[in-house]
Amino acid sequence: MKLSVNLLHVPFMVGDPVWVAQPCGDDAPPYFQGRIMQIILSSSSLTGTTTIRQRKDIHELLIDSAVYDLKPLGEHSGSPRISVNVPLFSTRKILFETKQELLDQQEFTQFSLLAC
Repeated sequence: MKLSVNLLHVPFMVGDPVWVAQPCGDDAPPYFQGRIMQIILSSSSLTGTTTIRQRKDIHELLIDSAVYDLKPLGEHSGSPRISVNVPLFSTRKILFETKQELLDQQEFTQFSLLAC
């Protein structure tokens, strides 16, 4: 799977004073001035949010792991869903395409530990 990320410009920065085109409470004018304290970015395609609290021109969105929500199958069918956190930049493999591949990896790991 490939992840597509679109570059975009988020107007204003943390610390900027801005005018807001909405009232600040009841019986208030239809605008107010405020200072940006933090910016919370959210996405309809991702769960969770990213919060920016520092004043920088460029912020990096670093993704170093993926959470896989799994519905158990086979002998564990009917068990509650399980979330597995998979580091994306690790040599340790957690998810496998086949059971045999998993067993081969476990056997290799055990053999490597015994050889030490």
